[in-house]
Amino acid sequence: MGGKHGDEAPPKWRVGATFGAFRTKLLFSDGSTPAFEQLAVSASLEYRLSEKVTLVGAGGALLAGNFGGEPTAPGGVGSVAVSYLVLDQGTYTPFLQVSGSVAFSAFRGPGANYAALDLRAGVVAGYTFLERLTPYAVFRAFGGPVFYGREVGTDAYHVQLGAGLVVGLPFGFDLSAEVIPLGEQRVTAGLGFTF
Repeated sequence: MGGKHGDEAPPKWRVGATFGAFRTKLLFSDGSTPAFEQLAVSASLEYRLSEKVTLVGAGGALLAGNFGGEPTAPGGVGSVAVSYLVLDQGTYTPFLQVSGSVAFSAFRGPGANYAALDLRAGVVAGYTFLERLTPYAVFRAFGGPVFYGREVGTDAYHVQLGAGLVVGLPFGFDLSAEVIPLGEQRVTAGLGFTF
């Protein structure tokens, strides 16, 4: 996440753990439109390539889920992402950051295997107060195929719009939370450590 770091060089590495839940609707080639809900936990590793560019790799487990009203088996998810700080935070202006990611997920659904490829682009605008509190607004657009048995589908919304907050803690730790009420709905909470 962008923001002010003062005159000191920012740390290069960050590890994180996140718990999240999301809900959406899928559109398949056979005309079906199942609702889809999933809980997930993940771990991430970030590397600050420069003051503006950050690389992120993440992997985790898909836990309790619901697909078309039926429970799903656990599964897995992995992703890689890159972000770029377009504008630094000014005295009266927010920082602006863009990102891109690719993710793959899979699990056993009710009666067939599920797999999805997700390509995502995002824009984040925020402001760091007191060097510790960073509220932000986020918009993401995404797409990619969903495979369920012999059917091919996609997400019904293709966008996310919401807000989040990062709270810096002593000794390099931070807490984060994000709420996405519009489009593909999502709620996440996480803990990070920067070094």
